[in-house]
Amino acid sequence: MSHPGVPSIPLSRTRKVAVVSVFSALAITTDYAMFPLANIKLMDSIVFVSALAFGLPVGVAVGLITWLVYGTVNPLGPDSGPFLLLLMGSEAVYAAVGYGARRLMGHDGSALPVRSLLWGSLGLIAAFLYDFNTIVTPALFIGEPVGVALASLLPAAPFMVAHELSDFVFFALAAPALYAAIRRVTRFGV
Repeated sequence: MSHPGVPSIPLSRTRKVAVVSVFSALAITTDYAMFPLANIKLMDSIVFVSALAFGLPVGVAVGLITWLVYGTVNPLGPDSGPFLLLLMGSEAVYAAVGYGARRLMGHDGSALPVRSLLWGSLGLIAAFLYDFNTIVTPALFIGEPVGVALASLLPAAPFMVAHELSDFVFFALAAPALYAAIRRVTRFGV
């Protein structure tokens, strides 16, 4: 369903596969390139923009595939089955936020600084939700009391802050640029 002012980016099944492949490759490549920077990744903003531009199924697929590859072939070692599934599922929050932004805002005609601040704030909130889920849920899963699970956030705080602030910056700067590039390319039917 399209909204006034938001031209739908129609994709055939073949084009959806191509878009998911390209965005997943971009996210995976940037993950490896940015590996030395703990918890600072462009992946989240790429998943957000893929859902914003092409819809929730595309964004979710990009997030799932990216984590499946990066979580399995990770320089620090592979993530285990249940934790990998949690990471993959948690990445869907970025797709949901991207899709929700599209549904709520339509084609945001506001000035770039306003849109950047809004998208940056969405990235920060989504990163907090992602971090909270990936830290607290495993503790609860193994039977820790809620208080202990919540206390596990304290030692993770430096990594959370790095993730949330970097997502704010990437969502404010990189996401609008990527989205504008997609809109230019798709305007010509490519």
